[in-house]
Amino acid sequence: MKSPGRPSRWQGVVLLSGFLVTLLFSLASISQPHFLSLVGLKVYDSMVRSLPRGEPGSRPVIVDLDEKSLAAFGQWPWPRYRVALLLDKLRQMGARAVGLDIIFAEADRTSLHILQQELERDLHVKLSLAGLPRPIPDNDLALAEVLRKGPFVLGYKFSFEKSKVSAKEDLLHPLAVVFRRQSGPAGSDSLFTARDATTDIRVFTEAVAASGFVNYAADADGVLRRVPLLMRYRDRIYPGLALATVMKAWGLKGVTLDIPAGGLAAVLINDRRLPVDPQSRLLLAYQGRGHFFEYLSAADVLNDAVPGERVAGRIVLVGTSAAGLMDSHPTPLDPVYPGVEVHATIIDNIINGHFLARPLWAAGFELAALIGLGCLSTLLLARANALVSVGFLFAGLAGLWYGSFFLLRQQGIFVDPLYGMLLLGVNFAVLSLLKFRREERKVRKRTRELLLAQDTTILSLTALAETRDNETGGHIQRTRHYVRVLAEHLAGHPRFSKHLDNDTIEMFFRSAPLHDIGKVGVADRILLKPGRLSVEEFALMKEHARLGHDTLVKAESLLQDGNNGHSFLRQAREIAYSHHEKWDGTGYPLGLKGDAIPLAGRLMALADVYDALISARCYKPPFSHAEALEIISKGRGSHFDPDVVDAFLAVAESFQLIARRFADDEPGRHAADGSSAAGRAGDGADLAQ
Repeated sequence: MKSPGRPSRWQGVVLLSGFLVTLLFSLASISQPHFLSLVGLKVYDSMVRSLPRGEPGSRPVIVDLDEKSLAAFGQWPWPRYRVALLLDKLRQMGARAVGLDIIFAEADRTSLHILQQELERDLHVKLSLAGLPRPIPDNDLALAEVLRKGPFVLGYKFSFEKSKVSAKEDLLHPLAVVFRRQSGPAGSDSLFTARDATTDIRVFTEAVAASGFVNYAADADGVLRRVPLLMRYRDRIYPGLALATVMKAWGLKGVTLDIPAGGLAAVLINDRRLPVDPQSRLLLAYQGRGHFFEYLSAADVLNDAVPGERVAGRIVLVGTSAAGLMDSHPTPLDPVYPGVEVHATIIDNIINGHFLARPLWAAGFELAALIGLGCLSTLLLARANALVSVGFLFAGLAGLWYGSFFLLRQQGIFVDPLYGMLLLGVNFAVLSLLKFRREERKVRKRTRELLLAQDTTILSLTALAETRDNETGGHIQRTRHYVRVLAEHLAGHPRFSKHLDNDTIEMFFRSAPLHDIGKVGVADRILLKPGRLSVEEFALMKEHARLGHDTLVKAESLLQDGNNGHSFLRQAREIAYSHHEKWDGTGYPLGLKGDAIPLAGRLMALADVYDALISARCYKPPFSHAEALEIISKGRGSHFDPDVVDAFLAVAESFQLIARRFADDEPGRHAADGSSAAGRAGDGADLAQ
């Protein structure tokens, strides 16, 4: 006996299932399956798109080598002297720092001294450059002179495959790095490590004091969400172009790396703490779609069409949006986001403090919350009713989503709600399925009990009729099984298949015992008369069909089940009313003919006649099975539905087995006790004559 307060065995199964689901999702949270990781990235994107944009502040400006500039000054690449003119104008306009999203990896082939060499080599023509100032014949020297004068930051590209000719380390500008909380550089081992670099030519790198890498890798789904601020190359640490440009504007030479026990957590410059992951990647807080930042056409700058105040004191990036030249990246806000604006976004995030972060503790917090949520949801869902469970599910899903979004919006911290939401959904589905299965078993048990009670009631009513009639309980059991065998065989017949499903056959079986319930209303002087009935008496005997029908109609109305086409009471009243009808229309009480006779009545008619034929009566001995087959065959198309007779002949052996199984204990009982006239209410005696 179950102790009060202790969970049942079934509740134990439900709880165990919930805890197993929790364990499964906890392991998935640790291992981060690829597919779920991609889904998690999309969850992050949807939240980022819903974030309010940052307050306007000091944002970088982009000088664009656009279509207008190329139309005015010719195709790219321009001669370096023209680039020098552009940069010198920006210097004169008071730009605080200028980052170049351009790599000058080779000497300018349009320089006069190079043209002089090529003309002499190819055409044997000597071009005199005597009298020209030194920088004019060499475009690269002209650009180098401008670079040397201004706050310019060059770009270069790191690669992670070794090339035959490696870049010289002295062409790059490493950072001075201070490590906090940990001695030595060991805490920065997780930084991306480059194996080679594509740099500007030496004359340019020697002219500037700062440079940074310009290439960033996207996430697994190709979307650029985060960028490394630092990379390692030959045991030294180098900044990205955006970080190097900000440091140039602020006059900084180095950075501090905050490296707690879990790995790199932040890059500190000036009074700014830049939250990064152990690879120094910064989550980009995009402020809008492409062309969000202010653009100035390079042509307008060269033509002095830009007021100086639009550049003075601001960080400037030089890049291109021209077709065929612009590099672009898919981002959470824009599938085609200009590469130069990626650098601009990093600069904007740093100088305006627009930061998004996924701190080192986020994964541990998610795991702990996942376990707690799984245990709580298991305990609640295992015991709650359907309404509370659904309410908890939707409240939990909404709470996880909006809680994560609130944390991202208010604190700039991303905690992934995906695994928690999936856990809630799967836990709800699994536990609800188990609870449904449990309730289904309960319903089946109750249904079996109700059916048993129903059958008991039917047999009790039949027993009541038997007190006034000498027919045996064996007759009732035999006829109901005959009806079932006939119906099961006819279910495969095209004419009957749509009418005889399993439920209908079962109702035929359960309601068949009530076929003669109307005999209770027949007077004893007629029902128990040992001899033949007169015409008037037989007319009164035939009333038992109507009496049975009316009784069952009243019972059906009390159950308010009259509109249910599968009610066993409906089948019972049809059987009681029509099992004495004949196929040719000569039966009673209505004289129905052919298919107008309910199918249940047609089946019962044959079953009742067969059992009457093989049973002893006061006016006849029992017929053999073979004789009964012959007599019923003669009634094909007159007394019985031809298809029902054909089915009977096909299953005749089953009829014989049923008759033996439910044989009366006293086979001669009817003949010995002067069996009543009730057995002659249409039992096939007329067929035997």
